[in-house]
Amino acid sequence: MKFTLFTDAKIGGALRRPVLISSITESVSRTGKPFLKIGMKDGSSEQIAMMFDTTETALANNKGVIKHCIADVDLSVTEHQGAKSFIVNNISVCRNPAVTMGDFVKVPPVDIKLMYSEICNMLKGLSEGSTGAHTPLSELALCIITDYKDSYMKSSAAITMHHDILGGLIYHSYRMAKAADAMCNIYGILDRELMICGAVLHDIGKMLEYDTSEIGDSCFTADGILFGHLFMGANLVEKYAEGKNYSPEKVRMLRHIIVSHHGKQEWGAVVNPATPEAMAMHLIDCLDARMYNYEDQYTQVQPGEISEKRALGLDNRVYHANFED
Repeated sequence: MKFTLFTDAKIGGALRRPVLISSITESVSRTGKPFLKIGMKDGSSEQIAMMFDTTETALANNKGVIKHCIADVDLSVTEHQGAKSFIVNNISVCRNPAVTMGDFVKVPPVDIKLMYSEICNMLKGLSEGSTGAHTPLSELALCIITDYKDSYMKSSAAITMHHDILGGLIYHSYRMAKAADAMCNIYGILDRELMICGAVLHDIGKMLEYDTSEIGDSCFTADGILFGHLFMGANLVEKYAEGKNYSPEKVRMLRHIIVSHHGKQEWGAVVNPATPEAMAMHLIDCLDARMYNYEDQYTQVQPGEISEKRALGLDNRVYHANFED
């Protein structure tokens, strides 16, 4: 079944379709009247719709609508502060058995199982024919993502900034690993094993920092608040390397990549990059995050048009070039 997306809805019109209720937040207006901010997913994007003169309890009791249910909505599409806004006119639990949760969960454009398989093959390829005194570092990376396979494949890579979807962590890591491999063909100073292992594991701590639901929504864990993913990722590597025959220097450099890949301490890095691999990882990380932001905007902005406002994570409004003109 095909329904109009939030991004295609026109200001001044109406939108009637099933949605996945991702959040319900209750507030009170200046005049003391209750209203709700209801998060809705259409399978492509998420929007907040306003519902006035009701409470979360009343919505559940009278309409049966609760968080993570599928609901049929009747929305007015208005304009507020120069952007598209949605107001709920009517809402009810969806009774159509053909509409399922999978219709609304945003996932990467590349199959998650395929990405995991390709990452494993990249790591295995690094250790083929190894005759050195130490166990290849790639075996450490492979061991971690094997033990944490389910979390690695499911976890979001962020709450709002980029790759904030089910499987966002592996999608981000997968693209970075491919970019890191290609970069090593250009810059001979870079150690390929460190680069690919670093890309695969740079955000591994996000499995512990976030709790990601079955629909891709994520929230901070207690350890995420207390320690952050850089610290936890570096600790995880240290734990898996302890007592094993990995090169102590390579393990140290991998941990440095993890704690420094945000680039600057004011951007959340524990320390600034001190090796070429750490600097390259920071740049690849920024590139993939920004490209994701542009890709996301391109799903909302038609060719030849410009976004309504500056996108989160970007420094300007986005223009979607129309090369067919």
